[in-house]
Amino acid sequence: MRVQLLAYTRQNPALSPQAVASLGDLATLWKGLGSFPEQMIEFAGRVCYRSTHRMGSAPEFISARVREGHEDIIEHVVATLRFDDTDAPLRWRMMNRHCEVSDLGGGGWVVSGNTRVWLDLFRRGAGLDALPYLHAIAPKVYEEFSGAVQDADLTLPPAKIDPDALQPTQDGPMRVTLLGFTQPLLDDPALLEHHGAATFLFEGISRACTHQLVRHRLASFSQESQRYVDLSRGGWQPVVPKAVANQPEAMAELEGFWRIAEEKYAKLRQLGIRKEDARFLLPNAAETRIVTTMNFAAWGHFLWLRAVDTAAQWEIRTMGQRALAMLYALAPAVFQPQWDVYLERFANP
Repeated sequence: MRVQLLAYTRQNPALSPQAVASLGDLATLWKGLGSFPEQMIEFAGRVCYRSTHRMGSAPEFISARVREGHEDIIEHVVATLRFDDTDAPLRWRMMNRHCEVSDLGGGGWVVSGNTRVWLDLFRRGAGLDALPYLHAIAPKVYEEFSGAVQDADLTLPPAKIDPDALQPTQDGPMRVTLLGFTQPLLDDPALLEHHGAATFLFEGISRACTHQLVRHRLASFSQESQRYVDLSRGGWQPVVPKAVANQPEAMAELEGFWRIAEEKYAKLRQLGIRKEDARFLLPNAAETRIVTTMNFAAWGHFLWLRAVDTAAQWEIRTMGQRALAMLYALAPAVFQPQWDVYLERFANP
């Protein structure tokens, strides 16, 4: 079986430790061990536990999570390969519905999957011709196969993209950062739609916002956990709707409630109540952060509902529009319809 690597998750070229030095803890990403895909996996995991200050301190962080079965964090790295002279990818799709399989005709297939999908296939004895590529991309994910595989060459042409269009954006407390993306070597926009992918870090958004985001289920999410992170007094900040902020009386009501919530949370913790139970009284306004990965088709659906629909809630619409600008820069042939509607409805006075 002939195999060709078409894409794997690569770093946003607009990002570097120096470029993001002022953006919270984002620069810790590069303190992780191994390749950029492995750094991004560890960063996603540590976002959940608010432990990014420990990036790179535990060489077994990724492999330990895989052994434990906590494999959601490895879903943020995607690899796309071409397979010739085989019909096996049809069976792979039936074995794991989360892989994308496209028929190129003439015995050629394009297959995309995140590293969790590929791990599942390899454990079932499927797609093993791709293992040398996936092991080279993220060896800690595939540690159980180490010693039985020789890593393949990961050389790909440079991404054709303007880094200036991929700079993180800030709207009040909300920050939208494109962490990584895939840009498969595919000329057909219809193929690119299903085999391209992007990973964002959304920060300074409310739990009310992420409740809407995670309804888009063809995606992977790693969100800061209120179960493991202690949010005692000063441990969380609220997101304030403008409609409330512009009305002093309404603002006073919210602030009064938040003070009570902080006091009661702290009291529960003092009484020995675990964080996972004390969090039940925290408000939807509590700021959170979440790493989110989707393929371009899923991002497209998200954008139609959340970024360019005038009925979308204001917070997720702003977040979606910032993501749209970066996704359009990555793949204008895919996101042109959403971009045109955005320009018509929101960009023109």
